[in-house]
Amino acid sequence: MRQYIPVDMNNFPNIIEIELGGGTYLIRIDYNDVADYLTITIAKDDRVLLSGEPLLLDNLVGQDIPDRELPLDDIRVMDESGQALDAGFVNFDNGVEMYLDEVDPNGSETDNPDATPLGYDPDEEDEESDAEGTVIL
Repeated sequence: MRQYIPVDMNNFPNIIEIELGGGTYLIRIDYNDVADYLTITIAKDDRVLLSGEPLLLDNLVGQDIPDRELPLDDIRVMDESGQALDAGFVNFDNGVEMYLDEVDPNGSETDNPDATPLGYDPDEEDEESDAEGTVIL
């Protein structure tokens, strides 16, 4: 079962201090009542790492942000029942949650020795960074 980060839909902004991926993060959740979506801001050690990103259904939080200080744990907005069509106010507290997405659909967290885990190889260079890990623009 996935763990989730609770959001109090009756109290905005939500300020949550949480241990993720070996660090302590401050998460702020705001609600835009005009457009009916929630946003997330993530800070660590008084440094804002992500600011006002919309929480969209089935998306990873901060997936396009190249900041190594962001939590190592994947945070995904999802509805485990698969019935919600969006992550608006009504749905967010009715099945849609911010989950720590730790369940590998390949089954690598099971006892299956043949399962290939998802994720990246930390020893493999990617096209967007040099050998020292500096992001190349």
